[in-house]
Amino acid sequence: MVHLVKLEQAMSQLQAVETFEKPAQFHTPPAREEGALAHMPVGLFGMVMGLAGTTLASQAAARALGGGLAVTAQWIALTAAGITLAVGSFIFLAYFIKLLRYPHAVVAEWHHHVRINFFPAASIALALVATMLLPHAPGVARVVWIIAAIGHAIGFVGVVSHWMGPRTIPVATLNPAWFIPAVGNVVMPIAGVDLGYLSVSWLFFGTGLMFWLVLLPMVIHRFVFEAPLPPKLVPTLAILIAPPAVAFIAYVKLTGGLDAGAQVLFGATIAFALLVVAAAGRIAKAPFGVPFWALSFPTAGLTIATLTYGAKAGIPGVTFAGLGLWAFLLVLIVVLLVRTLVAQAQGRICVPE
Repeated sequence: MVHLVKLEQAMSQLQAVETFEKPAQFHTPPAREEGALAHMPVGLFGMVMGLAGTTLASQAAARALGGGLAVTAQWIALTAAGITLAVGSFIFLAYFIKLLRYPHAVVAEWHHHVRINFFPAASIALALVATMLLPHAPGVARVVWIIAAIGHAIGFVGVVSHWMGPRTIPVATLNPAWFIPAVGNVVMPIAGVDLGYLSVSWLFFGTGLMFWLVLLPMVIHRFVFEAPLPPKLVPTLAILIAPPAVAFIAYVKLTGGLDAGAQVLFGATIAFALLVVAAAGRIAKAPFGVPFWALSFPTAGLTIATLTYGAKAGIPGVTFAGLGLWAFLLVLIVVLLVRTLVAQAQGRICVPE
């Protein structure tokens, strides 16, 4: 009996050691807490696109106006350029730090069926900045444009390769953001022609135009036969305007006039703009977030396209409409900036989804 009691005591001590003195490697470590930077969305590069587009639209408005109003538009363009450079530098630097500190978060965005399409927005933003700087610093603009062109070519191939990879992409994930890589291609000629890269500009233009024509029926099919866009992505409907608008601007830059091709592209721009206006109620009801910046660049593209058409066709009414769009664009940008700052202050931008 004494030996039995001693055996039970020994077993109890052994269990106590196993329970309370288990080596650290057998315990699950607490989950690592990541800062807001890890959740910085790649879609913020669309903000730089919108600001740069506003600068270019203001430059176009200055050319269309005369007298003191032209000077005012030039000052607005310079102010917008300063904001673009400041915000753009911050976003590029912040995302680069994110890449260094949280590479797994960047990889996760790259493998996300929706977010991957926003990566080329970085190179598009650089191309727009190059176009913006061209009248003031052509040497700097050339360097920035070359970096943008190489970066976009790499990003474009990477994104399309992802689409064609050994996986099944749900049709419901298809949305207008898929146009972004195509839009980037047709942005390149806007500055590329003036920089002397005519053949390369035609290459980018042809690639972008063909992929837009391929993607357009796919996106329309998704709208008609699949579930509606999630409320957060409804503002991306405005991206429908960008491909024909930017293609029109680039085509006129490449050819120098309004031929049948330019007329078709401008007509398509107006048609898609009307469709987006028809969806304005749905867009207004969407919860505010980074996707709302999808309204900015297409509106800038529509403004520049309208001003360009008015100048080339010599129709004052079209030019007046373009100036009205420019005024609307300025109000839109101010509203987006204020709401973004408020949302960030409330901790609603760089957060996990």
